[in-house]
Amino acid sequence: MRNLLQLFRVVNEMVFMLVGALLLWLALTGRYFFDPRQPSWLILAGVLVVWGVYTWSQARRVKASGVRLAMKIGASSVVLVGLIMASLGWAPFAWAGVLLGAAGSVFVLRGLVAAAILAWSS
Repeated sequence: MRNLLQLFRVVNEMVFMLVGALLLWLALTGRYFFDPRQPSWLILAGVLVVWGVYTWSQARRVKASGVRLAMKIGASSVVLVGLIMASLGWAPFAWAGVLLGAAGSVFVLRGLVAAAILAWSS
């Protein structure tokens, strides 16, 4: 059962890497059709920040140090991406590609580091 849970965590990090790759692809192609000043975008950014803070606070309950570290890395990356998404509402539209690329890079890096930590600690 423990190995299955560890496998699920690693697969979850791979999903974050794919989301990051999608954001990077959008940033590089410049094919983004959204208005980051809409309330739905800002609500999504706020939800990501709250989700990251909640996950960070729950990480202290985990006994395994590798899993706890992976949770803290994941939580901080979600908060950072939420803040980047919120900043899109006030940044000039010319910066949208750079900010989306930064968010994608954060998620790809998070996936690589957290998956390595989880695989190493199992």
